[in-house]
Amino acid sequence: MLSASDIADRLARADLDAFDLRPDDLADLRRELAGLTDDDRERIARAADLMLARIGDFTMPDSPVFAGCEDEPDRPPGLLPLAALVATAADVRRFHAARRVGPAESGLRDLGQQLWVHRRTFGGFGLHTQDWLTCPWSGALVWLGRLQFNAQRLTGPHSWDGADHWILGTHIPEAGPLTPLSVDASFERARGFFADRFPGVPIECFHCSSWLLDPSLTDVLPADSNLVRFQRRWALYGEGRESNDEVVSFVFRRRGGDHAGLPRDTTLQRAVLDRIEAGGHWHSWAGTLPLTGRTGLG
Repeated sequence: MLSASDIADRLARADLDAFDLRPDDLADLRRELAGLTDDDRERIARAADLMLARIGDFTMPDSPVFAGCEDEPDRPPGLLPLAALVATAADVRRFHAARRVGPAESGLRDLGQQLWVHRRTFGGFGLHTQDWLTCPWSGALVWLGRLQFNAQRLTGPHSWDGADHWILGTHIPEAGPLTPLSVDASFERARGFFADRFPGVPIECFHCSSWLLDPSLTDVLPADSNLVRFQRRWALYGEGRESNDEVVSFVFRRRGGDHAGLPRDTTLQRAVLDRIEAGGHWHSWAGTLPLTGRTGLG
């Protein structure tokens, strides 16, 4: 069991440069970590113990990892979970190193991405996606070119046939154009990468769950657009889940509030707002791609 002094030592030795932080996020993180109290570090230690126990466990946690790390007034959102992530990163790196997963491929880089998204969404330093980050901190997620992938056991209620399956979850970070060539390259790398680094995990297919798989994108965007070509790769199953708030968050980096002041500079922005204002909905869909053979339409 970690103690408050263990957490102080871990945070003092943490390699913050490994997270791909923007300069403003790096400066704010250093300041906030320096201001933690012994009571903070006790709470962080309890969360860190839970996170350490999950390294190598490629399932989502059944119970909250960050219970007891609630936000407090006059402090950045997600501060204590963020500190727990920083304090346990070296252990994830050792897990990766044993499997020849390099720093450029490590899912730990996603911490910098998530802090940047929080700043763009809420206008300041903080973290609101700490529960998602338990996935890369399990060691399951890697960043291979344009896309991220994580080995995951998909349970029956969420699968296409009601059975459990091992899949490669596919994630689309906000990291530039989603060109067919870059997507094809990521899929190709993922096939060989997981078979080589995680040979004991019986991956069956690629899997994605996202609003980017909404078939109605084909109604509002050009057929040769990157988003439409990405959507058309997947064999969808089940039913779409209403995701208007999710779409607005990803397209505009805005949570809640009035849509009146949102920009309409791109075809996608206009399409998103036009549908919602007309009383319509966007949906998240789940889909699969074969692990072998051609995965692209480019």
